[in-house]
Amino acid sequence: MSKIKRTLIILFVMAGLSSCEVLNQVAQVANLVNCTLNFDSVNQIKMLGINLSKGMTKSDLNATQLLNLANALMRRELPVSFNVNVNVNNPNSIAAAMAKMDYILSLNGKQVISTTMNNGINVPASSSSVVSIPITTDLFQLFSGESADAILNLAFKLAGASSDPVNVGLKVKPYISINGQQLAYPDFITMNKVLN
Repeated sequence: MSKIKRTLIILFVMAGLSSCEVLNQVAQVANLVNCTLNFDSVNQIKMLGINLSKGMTKSDLNATQLLNLANALMRRELPVSFNVNVNVNNPNSIAAAMAKMDYILSLNGKQVISTTMNNGINVPASSSSVVSIPITTDLFQLFSGESADAILNLAFKLAGASSDPVNVGLKVKPYISINGQQLAYPDFITMNKVLN
């Protein structure tokens, strides 16, 4: 018996619960074991409030945007926000669900953020769903030892510009809610994607 299934059985017994609703919740979480999570894409990239469309480069910025960028780089700041999209495929005959999830994101091996998404996620039976994970960070603080050009290239690479590949790593830990208690999946699920 797998570690995950043993943990689910122990949690169920510890909770001492027998209602149909609780059995349904436990079954939905147990179904997460059979689901596959795959890194899908990065989108809705904003740098200094500028929407970076796919393939955009520094030469696509207007004069005002370039001035704002130059000022930010002089202050050694480069705030960015984006969504990391994860495809959750549920091959089971009933829904798979989680109450929330912890996640850790890294870019080129450097941890960007470690936090919790408190939105519940429900993936219907025999279907897939894309979960968007919002990320906000300052690339200059994160990559303080790198040159301004390298950091700027990283921001544009997230939007699909041609430059050095970026390795995006994501770890997620799902939770279920049973009778108001948050119970964590035993391990983090790890995903990686190289943006070429």
